Amino acid sequence: MPEATRPASITCARCGTEKKVGRSGPIPTYCSAVCRNALSNERARTDGRYEKRLARERQQAAAQRENNSRPCPYCGSLMTNPRRVQCGAPECKRQFTNDRMREYQRQYREKHGYFQSRLYDRGRKKQYAITCIQCGRDAAVTKATSRFCSRDCWYEAKRLATAQAHSQIVLWRRNRHPLRIQIIRVRKPLRRRWYSACCPMCATWFVTDNPLHQHCSSRCGKRAAKDRRRALEREAFVSPVSRTRIFERDRWTCQLCGKRVKRDAVVPDPMAPVLDHVLPLARGGTHEPANAQLAHYRCNSLKSDSVWGDGEQLALIG
Repeated sequence: MPEATRPASITCARCGTEKKVGRSGPIPTYCSAVCRNALSNERARTDGRYEKRLARERQQAAAQRENNSRPCPYCGSLMTNPRRVQCGAPECKRQFTNDRMREYQRQYREKHGYFQSRLYDRGRKKQYAITCIQCGRDAAVTKATSRFCSRDCWYEAKRLATAQAHSQIVLWRRNRHPLRIQIIRVRKPLRRRWYSACCPMCATWFVTDNPLHQHCSSRCGKRAAKDRRRALEREAFVSPVSRTRIFERDRWTCQLCGKRVKRDAVVPDPMAPVLDHVLPLARGGTHEPANAQLAHYRCNSLKSDSVWGDGEQLALIG
């Protein structure tokens, strides 16, 4: 009997794709399992087996849900999940949490003899009878040093005290003496207390909320501190010196060379106005208005720590 010949390739019975056949094993009819399963599903849908199986599975699922359903112990709603202990409504959740905490506290008390939080068997605090200093009513409080019947009265008293403390503004005015300050109190309802003062360095009036501020800006404060430090290093007498007042006194004229200075110029401009000590600090001079004068930056640099008479030598240079 002649042997059957094994084909080298086959044509898929569903999609018509050619597929190579191996040397051993049964000869396939489809190119892949996808085509085989797809053709089987098509046949099941055609003869009605798919719809019958789907309807049978749906009936089984409905019967299983009906067997597992039970009412919620708090509201009576049906619960299909067998693992649920309440339906999930907010009120049911709250009641379930309360029951669970009551059971936990009961078990804890049986084991230890008291509740865990001890809020149920704790006695009331001692109360004291007082008269509120804000509203004048008699009240019972739990603190012997309390002066108010409620927190609202405490806030109101604090607000009134703050308003009374900040109900005046203090103004600083110069007196006849250039180094003295006269304080004038003005009744005015303000949220903060403000002060007006005159800067001793530049003679500029400014407003601040700190009575310790003596200068209008950090620049004037640093310049005054630098002058005081230089004088204190040489153990010289220190007195408040206003550069603007000294410059106005000398009429913006250099006291060493007798020429006008540039008011807007700043160091290192040779014509910039600077403060010069008539008797240098290195030779025992003092830092006070009587020993200060106006000079050019160039003239003050040439003078250095020497003593010049009326600026005659520097006048010959210019």
